[in-house]
Amino acid sequence: KAVVSTQSGHYGRGDDYGIISMKMTYEEFMEEGELSSDNRYYVRGKEIAIFYFRSMWNEDHYKTEKHWETRLKIERSKAVKVPNIRHQCINLKYFQQAFLNKGVMEKYLTEGESKLVKSVFAELYQLAPGAEGDKAAQLAFDDPRGWVLKPSREGGGNNIWEEEMLEKLTQLHDSDEREAFVLMQRLNAPHVPNRVVRSGPNERAKLSETFDTTAELGLFCVYVADSQEKVLVNEVAGPLIRTKPAANNEGGIAIGIGVMDSVVFAD
Repeated sequence: KAVVSTQSGHYGRGDDYGIISMKMTYEEFMEEGELSSDNRYYVRGKEIAIFYFRSMWNEDHYKTEKHWETRLKIERSKAVKVPNIRHQCINLKYFQQAFLNKGVMEKYLTEGESKLVKSVFAELYQLAPGAEGDKAAQLAFDDPRGWVLKPSREGGGNNIWEEEMLEKLTQLHDSDEREAFVLMQRLNAPHVPNRVVRSGPNERAKLSETFDTTAELGLFCVYVADSQEKVLVNEVAGPLIRTKPAANNEGGIAIGIGVMDSVVFAD
């Protein structure tokens, strides 16, 4: 069996484990992949054990009906999907906001657990046309520095801030397109003097001068479930710090603004 990653141009073998890996563009395995009658996915004659998505995270990546049809075939296959479509959707801001609606989180957690989780959630509001959406949008006009407009996209560089946010909300007033955004409470992290290590193309890594940074703590988690959604593994695998210049609103590592950092826990 083989592992496919949606990234261009690589075919290799993990010599230590004998695992064949193929890095292909989505368009390549749209043309070369096929789903068998018993829901096994084959590419270049090899059955695929794991699909690892390095792209296809946003709706505009699916440019044609064939892009969607291919994703549906992948989801129907017996291969492990990283992530599968359910877990990809739950990561979108629209779904995150839905968990703040009354009674939703309580379906999955006890009342005490729900209160604890919600205590560390930023406020999130849907912006569908209508009275509730208008009320949420007004929060941004009342305090532009206290909120950020977010689309359901990944990778950084997509959020809309302050005056640009107000212009966008004015433009989208009474438009169904406004429903594609959520309004999120802006978190003002403390500024910490720091230095980062960066390298450019064909350059050696260099240590920067000291400047003000802000950081965001994340957690690596491992989650494995079978086709019936029976949970096999669900555990925390360690922390991740993403650090960016305090002067920058955006902080995505993929777009070259933020950097990966480490954390030291102290009493």
